[in-house]
Amino acid sequence: MMKNKLLLATTLALSACTSYQVPESPTFAAGSRWAVMPMLNNSNTPLAAEKAEQILNAQLYAKGINAVMYPTSETSDLASILDNSARRKNAQAWLASQNVDYVITGSIEEWHYKSGLDGEPAVGITLEVQSAKSKNTYWRATGTRGGWGRESVSGTGHIVIETLLDGLNIEQK
Repeated sequence: MMKNKLLLATTLALSACTSYQVPESPTFAAGSRWAVMPMLNNSNTPLAAEKAEQILNAQLYAKGINAVMYPTSETSDLASILDNSARRKNAQAWLASQNVDYVITGSIEEWHYKSGLDGEPAVGITLEVQSAKSKNTYWRATGTRGGWGRESVSGTGHIVIETLLDGLNIEQK
């Protein structure tokens, strides 16, 4: 009886650190063309979206999707780094000249270390797949995870993005 209570308490404590809403997606053709577009950075961490986009692109590649990334613009001032609108506008203009079927984008809600003795990482991400032409949304998933004391924010971000992408159904060649 005591063992069961301990197991239940441990399970509840660990599950409180993560939350995922990952529906199954429609099946996407293996040969479809994808583009990674700018993510919104709703976190307090500058450049969090850019970091997540790079992880997303690598994770897509691991799943067999060779997505193209929007071209980054060189910014040297803090105002440009913090302002998403110019980056998104430039990426939309670039997308109009691309021959892609699907766009994957999203937002970063959290990307930081919690304050305190251990400073655990906390990551919250939403991903969305849209038609590049009609802008219809085909799939949306969200997840949050608090890592352990010695884990990095990027490592936690990898886990969240990988878990979210597990909901994508990609037709095998």
